[in-house]
Amino acid sequence: MRWFLGFLAAPYSMNGVNAYFKRVFLAPLFFVISALAVCSNVNATEVLRVGVLKYGTVNWELEVIKRHGLDRKHGFELEVLELGSPHATVVALQGDRVDVIVNDWVWVNKQKNTQREYGYSPYSSQIGGMVVSPDSGIRSLSDLRGKRIGVSGGPVDKGWLLFRAYSAEKLGVDLAEINDVKYGAPPLLNHLLLNGQLDAVVNYWHYNARLLGEGMRNLVSTEDILAALGIEQKVPMLGWVFDRHRAENRPKLMNAFFSASFDAKALLANSELEWDAIRPLLKAENDNIFAELKHAYRSGIPEPLTKEDALAIRKIYDILYPSIHPGVAAESDTPAMIRLKNSEPNTRDNNNKFDEGMFWWQYLRHQES
Repeated sequence: MRWFLGFLAAPYSMNGVNAYFKRVFLAPLFFVISALAVCSNVNATEVLRVGVLKYGTVNWELEVIKRHGLDRKHGFELEVLELGSPHATVVALQGDRVDVIVNDWVWVNKQKNTQREYGYSPYSSQIGGMVVSPDSGIRSLSDLRGKRIGVSGGPVDKGWLLFRAYSAEKLGVDLAEINDVKYGAPPLLNHLLLNGQLDAVVNYWHYNARLLGEGMRNLVSTEDILAALGIEQKVPMLGWVFDRHRAENRPKLMNAFFSASFDAKALLANSELEWDAIRPLLKAENDNIFAELKHAYRSGIPEPLTKEDALAIRKIYDILYPSIHPGVAAESDTPAMIRLKNSEPNTRDNNNKFDEGMFWWQYLRHQES
């Protein structure tokens, strides 16, 4: 580039022909080359692609990252791909359309058992709980016998399995066996509870928050259930999920993204103005719902992964997926349920092993400036 600039600055010659040639042909060429050089520098910034539900809660955090330029601050460019369903995010990750999605460690563990290796880093400790109508007369789980319970996520949803485990452990009964259980989509379950067609719902955290904003009452949270089962710390039940091998080949990019994520969480934890800015994304019908959504998100903000977190997740795994004998216990049975069915020791199915390698230990928050 220097020789080119020197040539343009050279004295006129050949009765001005050289000057004319420079102005008409070479000067425009110089600007084209300069523009290409700038584009080359921009493209040198690595891009990280995140797949999200179009109207999902993950967008709240990503919007803060983009609006404050936290991706650029940490040396990468965030690209968001909006998708229509949770399944679509999984397909996008498996098809290499995106680098990162949000999912739970249960899904990650299952993929390992089918020879697909994904990594896991904390996103949220929120997974919901059980909500009831304030005039239902339900004050504890012991009041649920014979009630109509709506459950999102299906019969093997981890929140529902934890409620069943707690009930079997503390009350000696399985909620699935003593109640009329309806499985359905989260918005439908909320509608049915508000209209008196259900007595209780076990739903995802943001749908529960909307119910609380509508005057419903929280019976018990999943965090309370975990504490009662001997796990008293906050556990990152949802995480950033990514292809493990690709991440190991570019750890700086992954850690840069996690740093931007924690920066955005810090802003949302401490600034009311941030919530005012992203309020349209929450689609809160009233101030109460807005306040409940904000409180629920904040209460689920995790710390970077610790060894204690990994041990707690392993304990939860043993509650959700205990040792089983084919034909004796279902995959959704918990240790307490198995004890009710069969007092003999069981052997864990080889296709249901815990993946110790899922956790991303390369990120250490205290190393960040």
